[in-house]
Amino acid sequence: MPLGPIWLATWLVAVSLTIACSDDPAERAVSVDVGVTGGADGLDFVALEPGGEISLHTFGQGGTHALLAVRCIGLGNRAFVSVVITNLATGREASAPAGASPRLLLCEDEQTCDLLPLLIMTGGLVADSDGSSIPVRLRAEAHNADGIRASVEREAVLSTSVSR
Repeated sequence: MPLGPIWLATWLVAVSLTIACSDDPAERAVSVDVGVTGGADGLDFVALEPGGEISLHTFGQGGTHALLAVRCIGLGNRAFVSVVITNLATGREASAPAGASPRLLLCEDEQTCDLLPLLIMTGGLVADSDGSSIPVRLRAEAHNADGIRASVEREAVLSTSVSR
């Protein structure tokens, strides 16, 4: 006798509850955070507080970039990571899409791994800027090869003063 959709739905609920009720916090803790780079070598993750400032950089070639960092918890040392920055005044977007293969992350322990620095071209976001800071929304998403996913959304301010 073939198994029907009710059996499948019951099985999926049971598996979901088993995973959600795990006693090991490391098995449940999956998250993503967005920040900026810091530290003497620029390889430290600094969490971006709501309303925090994101600096623009040119690195001498003329285009403007936001220099970001993404923290992945519970996804392993490789993940597909994407970030979208949306100008809240104009709706224009700039993004760093996830690639065809997972990115290698810098891990501080078995659970906490960072993608940094992450450069996002921002020319379209600041084209009509009057020189003031621009309110933006960041959305970072990450998933690993096993399909475990997490995302975060945060509002911040894109500083139009450019660092070189």
